[in-house]
Amino acid sequence: MKKIFSIFVLSLVMVLGFTSCTSVTPDAGQEAVLVHKPWFFGTGGVDNTPVETGLEYTWLSTDYVIVSMLPQKFDEKLDDATSNDNTLLDFNTQIQLQVKDNKSPILIKNYGENWYERVIQEVYRNTVRGYISNFGPFDLMSNREVLDSINVAVKNDMVDYIASLSGKYGELPVDVVNVVIGRAIPNERQKAEMDATAAATQAKRTEESRLEMLKAKEAAERQRAVADKAYQEELGLTTDQFIQLRAWEIIKDKQGANIDVMFNADNTNKMWNIRR
Repeated sequence: MKKIFSIFVLSLVMVLGFTSCTSVTPDAGQEAVLVHKPWFFGTGGVDNTPVETGLEYTWLSTDYVIVSMLPQKFDEKLDDATSNDNTLLDFNTQIQLQVKDNKSPILIKNYGENWYERVIQEVYRNTVRGYISNFGPFDLMSNREVLDSINVAVKNDMVDYIASLSGKYGELPVDVVNVVIGRAIPNERQKAEMDATAAATQAKRTEESRLEMLKAKEAAERQRAVADKAYQEELGLTTDQFIQLRAWEIIKDKQGANIDVMFNADNTNKMWNIRR
C-alpha cells in the first residue's frame, strides 16, 4: 500500500512538473526577460539573467518579455512644427535606439516594457521641435546642412538626457544610434498659400514681360518713324510720294508674295493687288 502511494505521489509530481512548465525561445537578435510570479512560494520579480537565443523552460507562472537587441527605429511624424517665422511645417523624423547587450533585465526592471513611450518619445519630439524653431522655412525644406546640424544636436541632447535619467531613476541601458530629420513638408494650408503666391508671382512676371515687349515695340516703331521722316526729308519727297516709295520697297522685298498695296496718288485711295 505504501509503495502504491509513493508511486502515486511521484506520478503526481511529474505530471505537475510537466504541466506547470512553459518554454521561452527568443530568436536571434533578441533577449527574453523573465518575470517571476510564484503562485505559492518563492521570490517574484525580474530575473537578472536574460534568456538569449535558444530554448529554456520555466514555470508556468513566470511571464517573459521579448526585447529586441538590434537597433530599433522609432518613426515620429511632427505636425505643425513652427519655424523661426512661425510658419507651420510637417516633418517625418526617426530616432534609432539600441538596448545594450545583456542589460534587457535592467531596462525592464527600471522602465518597463513600454520604456520608449514612457520616457523617450515626448522628450525626443519636444527636442526636435525646439531645434526646428531656430531656422527658417526655406532652410528646413531644402538646406541639407541645416537638417544635418539638427540631427547631430538632437542626438547629442538625447544622449545627455538618457545619461541624466540613468543617474536619477536607475540605469536606462539604451544607446542612441542615429537621428534623422526629413525635409520640411508644408501642411495643406501652407501649401495652398504657397501655390497662390507662386501663381500671383507668375502672373505678375507674365504681365511685366508683356509690358516690356509692348514698350520695346512702341520704341522701335517710334525710332522707325523718326528714321522714315529723316529719309523722306533727305529725298525731298512729299508724304504721298514717300508712302508710294515704301510700297514699292515692300513689293521688292516680298518675293513671290501675294499682297495688297494702297496708293494714294491723286487722292484716289486705290488698292492694288500685286502678285510676284
